Amino acid sequence: MPDVFDRIEWTVRDHFGEGLVCVHVGNAEECDIKRHPTYSKFRAQAIRAGVRSAPTSRLWESMIAMGRLCDLDDDDTWRLVILDCITPSFRQVSASVARDFRIECEEIRSAMVATALEVWADTAMGVPPRHVRDRMVKAAHGVAFRRGKSASSEWSTDEIEIFRPEVPAQDSALSALSIIDVGSIRDQDVAEQVRGERFGSLLQRLGCFDAARGFHEAIRSGRSSGSVRRAVTESRLARSRVSGQSFYYYSSDLYPSFIGLREAASVMGIAESAAHRLIRAGQFPFPVARAGRSYKVSVRALMHFMDIPDVVVHVDDVENGSLHASGGVR
Repeated sequence: MPDVFDRIEWTVRDHFGEGLVCVHVGNAEECDIKRHPTYSKFRAQAIRAGVRSAPTSRLWESMIAMGRLCDLDDDDTWRLVILDCITPSFRQVSASVARDFRIECEEIRSAMVATALEVWADTAMGVPPRHVRDRMVKAAHGVAFRRGKSASSEWSTDEIEIFRPEVPAQDSALSALSIIDVGSIRDQDVAEQVRGERFGSLLQRLGCFDAARGFHEAIRSGRSSGSVRRAVTESRLARSRVSGQSFYYYSSDLYPSFIGLREAASVMGIAESAAHRLIRAGQFPFPVARAGRSYKVSVRALMHFMDIPDVVVHVDDVENGSLHASGGVR
């Protein structure tokens, strides 16, 4: 009968299939480093690196960073990858405890996974990424032996929270371009339209609307699409009077997914050397991904930190806002 370890492994393998796995920026097609394994090979490499010396492994440092970046989007993919690459070190311990103390092995393993996830949440800030894996393993081993000694059954094997713990959403203030407070608008259609028009007006004032225009043409022609999930557009955003209900996108879709640490530090107003020191000390305010000897910073994570709104907009609204800001007439 499959246990929690098996279900984690199957979930991750179903997600990646036989495609290439990128631990640098998450997408092999967007990565500058052209060496990407399939998930099976990646997992074997990660397991060997963890057993050998996780604190000195760049691979594990990048894996932890990718997990933190996914957390910002409430995506558990890389969190599950990390668990899948850690649980092999749990198998022998859990089997021994279950045998010696006559406890259900599934109960022990569920407790170990839950404890590892608690450590994951507790080390989000203030702990260098290179130490997170070892702390998760140590805590999981500890709870297994404590559970064996107490011979209790306080952990439920059916808790779905083991797989998808909720990550608190990070608030980001919408910088108003007018005196209207979007949050006070009760009509969601109107609020949505105002957000899009403000974004278009901002792009026009910054002289950046040409890039948006090209992206809009690609969306309308079907060559590209925004990252807004279809379920979101159908349930909350599909205004009947707006043409092309699928023509929604996040404002961050206009930006590159990742930028270099130097550019990110400049946006944050700190020196690149200071950013490196913060990363080494585990004090950088959001996770970064390692790519070879350098670091890549998620633009969405940077926007969260800088309180730059990543709003969902419709191409029609953005274009109307730009047109109004330019003083143009249809």
